[in-house]
Amino acid sequence: MELDPQLKALLEVANLLNNPGDDSGIPDEELRQQFSGAFGSVKSKVPVASISNRTIPGPDGNKIPIRIYYPADAKPRKSGLPILVFCHGGGFFGGDLNTHDDLCRNLGHLSAYITIAVDYRLAPEHKFPAGHLDCYAATKWAYDNASALGGDQTHVAVGGDSAGGSIAAAVCHLARDMKGPNLAMQVLLCPMTQPTAHYESESMNKLGTIAPVLSKRMCETAYERLVATLEEQRSELIDLNHAPSVKNLPPAYVVTAEYDPLRDEAEYYAARLFKNNVPTKAKRYGGAIHNFILFGSLAEIRCSVRALEDVAIAMRQAVKEEKDPWDARSYMMIAATVVAFLSVKMYHYYQTGNAL
Repeated sequence: MELDPQLKALLEVANLLNNPGDDSGIPDEELRQQFSGAFGSVKSKVPVASISNRTIPGPDGNKIPIRIYYPADAKPRKSGLPILVFCHGGGFFGGDLNTHDDLCRNLGHLSAYITIAVDYRLAPEHKFPAGHLDCYAATKWAYDNASALGGDQTHVAVGGDSAGGSIAAAVCHLARDMKGPNLAMQVLLCPMTQPTAHYESESMNKLGTIAPVLSKRMCETAYERLVATLEEQRSELIDLNHAPSVKNLPPAYVVTAEYDPLRDEAEYYAARLFKNNVPTKAKRYGGAIHNFILFGSLAEIRCSVRALEDVAIAMRQAVKEEKDPWDARSYMMIAATVVAFLSVKMYHYYQTGNAL
């Protein structure tokens, strides 16, 4: 399939149609500003009931900034609304609460989840596992405080895009291994699941030097910023595709894109989850590029909007609908009335031969 025409037009206007190549010679702060300028400076039009910024305790005595979104027009649930803890992308060294504001608004609005965005510590100033532990701490905080937040502790999910998708998946491993929160779902959007320096998938080999937005070298430098040595990249919280076990992890929904160098490794991770009895759904979007879902309502790209809607459907399906006992009783009374009426009608017919 050809590159999506809407995405192609947008990339041409932004001069991003060519492969970005090697970004290692550009200062980190300059790259951060470029990312922030592209996504953090546009005001989102997606409605929310309320937004609040606060800090929560971090794992190393640090404070973790978070942003809490309450969805507009969400149907009340007796047990509280489901919660999504979201880890933003940005190659482990970029991104913040503002770059992913529109995405978090969209996810919360379309799924009716309380969404908590995490402004975790970034590499290279804060090496692995600082950011991962921040996101785990935020997830545990959301789980422990679900009731106070108006949420449902039995439906706390974690999600992320790109590098944030990698961190979100790692949070699920931490929650399992540390006997932490019993998470309801993981939402992985174009995630990074294996270090490029050690493994090279077919899509990375074919697209890593020609695809828009993301290059093989950019993936390599992302991991180089994250850890001090190549050997550290083999940690099971980074090299998810080769982690010793992916059993007993929460159900997963994985989004991939045809023209994303990360496509095959993310689909491999989804397949591995599925083979290990983790309920998993994966969807590849034809003609799409890495992290295309970020464009969402900002640029009104149809495939991005469709992906957002599909993710929201999966999130809603993960929430078991409450059963109101009064509603059930009402249905039982109606059914009993109908049965009684039909019984009387049949008795009258057999006795008289005439219908009522």
